Amino acid sequence: MRLLPALLAAAALASFSPPALAAPPQERTVVVLLFDGVAPSLLQLAPVPAFERMRAQGSFSHGFEPPFPTISLISGFTISTGCWPEHHGIVTNKFLGEDGVVYDHSRDADWMTGCENLHQAAERQGVRTAALDWYGARSGSRGPLASIVDGTSGHDSFPDDDTRAEEVAALLALPPEQRPRLILAYFRGPDGAAHFEGMRSKAARAAVVRMDRAVARVMKAMEAGPGRDAATLVVTTDHGMAPVTEIVNIQRILRVNEIPARPLSTGTTSFLYFDDPAAVERAARKLAAYPQLEVLRREALPEYARLGQGPRVPPLIVSAKPPYFIEDASSWPVTLRWLGLWGPQFPSARFFVKATHGYPPATPGMAGVLYLWGDGVAAGIYKSHVRAVDLHPTVTALLGIEPGVPVDGELVRPFLVPEGF
Repeated sequence: MRLLPALLAAAALASFSPPALAAPPQERTVVVLLFDGVAPSLLQLAPVPAFERMRAQGSFSHGFEPPFPTISLISGFTISTGCWPEHHGIVTNKFLGEDGVVYDHSRDADWMTGCENLHQAAERQGVRTAALDWYGARSGSRGPLASIVDGTSGHDSFPDDDTRAEEVAALLALPPEQRPRLILAYFRGPDGAAHFEGMRSKAARAAVVRMDRAVARVMKAMEAGPGRDAATLVVTTDHGMAPVTEIVNIQRILRVNEIPARPLSTGTTSFLYFDDPAAVERAARKLAAYPQLEVLRREALPEYARLGQGPRVPPLIVSAKPPYFIEDASSWPVTLRWLGLWGPQFPSARFFVKATHGYPPATPGMAGVLYLWGDGVAAGIYKSHVRAVDLHPTVTALLGIEPGVPVDGELVRPFLVPEGF
């Protein structure tokens, strides 16, 4: 009985003709869809025919390496700029800026300290771009930084994946003189469902089905649109996901150990800022006594932590070890925030989340997915490892333009057909 679904899936894939691979890069349209929180294991929860088609006819990796910490905003800006955080300046989801203002999950390009986002590099070189809830699409001081910008006020107001796919499809249906050659779109993906319901939950499965349906809708629009013979699809994510069982009550730990630090915590890390530099050494010793934690010093960061040593990076970073995670008490449910002052140092995670991300990139579950399909993409290629910074120069190569300045990534050459690259 198991053979019939497999045969039907194979027949469905065979009924599609592979996309053309002949257009000059200067005539190509590239669509980049970023779904939040796609660990490769999530694709096993449900049938994913669109991903299977991309896998069969294009190139892919299930080892897409995000930056550290492996959380959303730092990863999104790294993907968009092709730069590591030490160069683009977004060092985590919450940090203290040079002027003492807290950065808190902002997409405002004015927070960047260097590098160019994909839409900035493209627009500078005359490529019309659409950026839908994309990283750095808007600047508080300069306004929209792409020809078409659809910005919402926050994560709770982002459209669902079906609606976002229809927005992308509408852009692809525009006549050539109006259609953007680069479309960048953020999708909710399975992140929320995996966080709050668990990685093997019905909610996570339903989110994966919606994600695949959104990819299929965009593929259909690409094949039906005016640029059907010169379009490339890139599907990726900002990070993976792993189960957690306990939370690090960093506020309580600092209080118990009389450590005078200001914590800014998201995912599995807490950035500790000190008014008194003399307090850092004692704090490091106290925190190092916890086997659940790794204490990172700004002047001696491990190789995977490409954060630099600028003022946004604090003297100490507390990195939780699996299966622990860290979140500031101000982000906890209102009824539980008192635990930050008086509760246990390691409460159960069941009242908070069931899975999360933020660990060092090599930690199982933190890698994400990267799929390429369409014009200019080699068929049947798999790479076990691709870095987040490598997507930017690969997309600009597909567009026939130069990458942003500066850029840390390199072209993923095996994913592209040899002609013109």
